[in-house]
Amino acid sequence: MDEDILARYNSAEGADDYLHKFEKRWTERVNNWHEQRLIRRFLRSVSAVDPKGLALDLPCGYGRLYSIVRELGIPVVEGDWSFPLLTTARRIHSRRYGLEATQNYLRATALALPFSGGAFEFVLSARLSHHIREHEQRLQHLREVLRVSRKWAMFTYFDAGSVKNQLHEFGRRFHRKRPKWTLTFAEVQSVGHAEGFEVIQWAWISRFFSGHRYVLMRRI
Repeated sequence: MDEDILARYNSAEGADDYLHKFEKRWTERVNNWHEQRLIRRFLRSVSAVDPKGLALDLPCGYGRLYSIVRELGIPVVEGDWSFPLLTTARRIHSRRYGLEATQNYLRATALALPFSGGAFEFVLSARLSHHIREHEQRLQHLREVLRVSRKWAMFTYFDAGSVKNQLHEFGRRFHRKRPKWTLTFAEVQSVGHAEGFEVIQWAWISRFFSGHRYVLMRRI
């Protein structure tokens, strides 16, 4: 993981900045609205969830997607590397949902999740992959998400073939910008197959304004 990114999110200033990230620009507000609709649409395909099981939302940030994952009807474990964001999420959820929402918060790295294989009925890992500098670690993140899922996993990655990335690569001819930290859809499918999963659905957060692709997988 990129040490500067980890340090920023684990600081009070970085956590506060992320808390308002999806309010600052109209493109982020549109993407957030579309993203939440997309997740709810995907969740309609998630069937046969064990009512005694658990869901995992990691990284949870300030709990932006917690209320949606709760719609599965099973307890949600919120995980993140940032202590300030976990504290904020717990405070927000306790106000809305009461005592039941003050439990199940855990600091963890997504590259080595502290759970046994198949510990969760459903795993969500949104908007993390593109923060991981090393290509092999991006693949490791995906393997970990699938390892701890008993049946369903949903995650995002920044797609190398997206319009957003192609425009970025074109712009790099004229500006000294770093490349985006991406994966290809073929790589995602290959890792999924190796871990015993198949792709059920996928969709862009925004075809032109975002290079993030959501993927829903089911264990075969």
